[in-house]
Amino acid sequence: MEEKRYPVIEEEDGVGRCCEPPVGYAATGSGYANSLPEEDVMVSDNYDPGIGPYTMEELNARIDEAEEFIAQAEKGDWSNWVTEEQSLANLYSKYPWLR
Repeated sequence: MEEKRYPVIEEEDGVGRCCEPPVGYAATGSGYANSLPEEDVMVSDNYDPGIGPYTMEELNARIDEAEEFIAQAEKGDWSNWVTEEQSLANLYSKYPWLR
């Protein structure tokens, strides 16, 4: 059987390479910036799940509050914290299907 020899093609920079278009992709975990068309979005514009996004001032205020709670706990004041058992009890009472 005769060996096939393929021609050697010298590539130029940027020619003949495949790449994804930069528009429409973002580092969101799924690979797509907008997986749903705008008209199909069913979340209201003022919905806030409590996790962001926030302005830098709001983020800094939340960080300061958390640092204050940590400092209080280090001094023995645990009033801003709950135990794991309390947290699980709260979850199970709110979502009984988690049991």
